[in-house]
Amino acid sequence: MPSTTSAVLLFSLLVLDMAGACHSFLPYAQFVGARAYLLQQKMECKGGKVYDIDNVQDIEQCKEACRQFDCDAVNLFQVGEFSFKCEILSYVTNLQPANGAACYYAQDALGGGFNGGFGYPGYGKRK
Repeated sequence: MPSTTSAVLLFSLLVLDMAGACHSFLPYAQFVGARAYLLQQKMECKGGKVYDIDNVQDIEQCKEACRQFDCDAVNLFQVGEFSFKCEILSYVTNLQPANGAACYYAQDALGGGFNGGFGYPGYGKRK
């Protein structure tokens, strides 16, 4: 079972980042295997949602789900004072501004050329 320390750390990172702190506390990039996922603060990735995780205790839960679904993006949402949710997306169509949210998208998912560079299913995703 994830520790309370992990939950408090995740909460602190997200709150400080989403509150517009001077410096970002979420890492600019996360890696799932060899794929690099880039951070978009205060943005929500839109696309094909394949999985949700409520009551996230550790960012590793989201990374593992992303690995299992070979995802192109992960949205992180603050849904309560100490509660978070992540959404796993199989593809990304666009980004939309969203308070209390952050999106990590795969760098290689952007080669589609449609919709501002975001690929639709089958476009731009690594083979």
